[in-house]
Amino acid sequence: MNTAELRAIVGAGNVSDSTDDLVVYGRDASRLEGDCLAVVWPSQPPQVTALVEWAQAVGVDLTPRGAGTGLCGGATPQKSLVVDLSRLNTVVSIDTTGRMARVGAGVVLGSLNRNLKVHDLFLPVVPGSHRAATIGGMIATNAAGLRAVRYGSMRRWVQELSLVDGRGRLRRIAGEALDDVVGREGVTGFIVEATVRLAALPHRRTVSLFADDDESVLSAQRDEWISDPRLTALEYLNRHAAGAIGWEPRPHLLAEFDSDGGELTDPDRIDAVWRARDGLYPVLAGHGYPVIEDPKLDADGLSVLLPWLDAEAIPAFGHLGVGIIHPCFPPDDERIATLYGQVADLGGQVSGEHGVGLKKKTWTTASYRAEVRRLKDIYDPQGVLNRGKLC
Repeated sequence: MNTAELRAIVGAGNVSDSTDDLVVYGRDASRLEGDCLAVVWPSQPPQVTALVEWAQAVGVDLTPRGAGTGLCGGATPQKSLVVDLSRLNTVVSIDTTGRMARVGAGVVLGSLNRNLKVHDLFLPVVPGSHRAATIGGMIATNAAGLRAVRYGSMRRWVQELSLVDGRGRLRRIAGEALDDVVGREGVTGFIVEATVRLAALPHRRTVSLFADDDESVLSAQRDEWISDPRLTALEYLNRHAAGAIGWEPRPHLLAEFDSDGGELTDPDRIDAVWRARDGLYPVLAGHGYPVIEDPKLDADGLSVLLPWLDAEAIPAFGHLGVGIIHPCFPPDDERIATLYGQVADLGGQVSGEHGVGLKKKTWTTASYRAEVRRLKDIYDPQGVLNRGKLC
């Protein structure tokens, strides 16, 4: 690929078509293989605008990328130029009184929250990849995470966006129009900056662990904790997942409260519990279960799905307070298709927080695909942004 025009846009040191970079940027954490033509690293929004204008002129499509932690191929190029937005990493402003921060799309959540800690504030959406996940990527997938039962998903915390659409226009997006961007995985535009709301940082946490082989007993405990206004997190591990990290091989619930309410009060013990939970997926991946899914179902749907996962010896965990479950499979497991067939039959969603990307297009509904095509016509009529994703 002739990169001379790209070097003129972003600078000679911010373009690569080396073999190593093409391999690295040809995939994200989904393991789906793509075809990367070259990689660019813009460092300011006008460069992103110029890249879109260039793409329109030469007929090349662009794939946005943040930290590359996506699990559904949302950043896997389809014979595309990859636009790595991680250098848009400026914290523009922090409004401690109004509890808002204006940040570049490439700002990493963990870094932002460390900066906010001195102000007793934080962005409370905390996915498992919080040490690497960028704000732009979290908005693009509408990330949820460990404390969604209290704080919800990213959509709730986005006040305003700066977006470069498929025509190369820099647009201010706010209000209801945010639904055209949040969770749309870059198919309607490249997020370059965002104003996000912040929450007060809790100063005291307590935790409870509860295990029982009877799912109805677990369900009753879930309902009791859900009604507690102090609840900040409610996690589930089935017996196969719990056993993998050395816990008793029984189904477990893990509840966190922002004050009294939990049985564990010692900070070191609480940290140890959360470290084990945070490390669960890497352990399962190392044991031969690297394919992680994220359907979302209501309580009735979970009452059907969870026993099936247990009977099939499929390790599973998730954010039970909001109905997101993470079954983990060996590569190319035929039961993944069975899973999503059940999710459809039970009226669930194919994705609670990971997105659709390339991986789940097969299981989306006709109405979802029609909505994505409608948005593409509005924001990206030439189809230069993240081609082949969602529909």
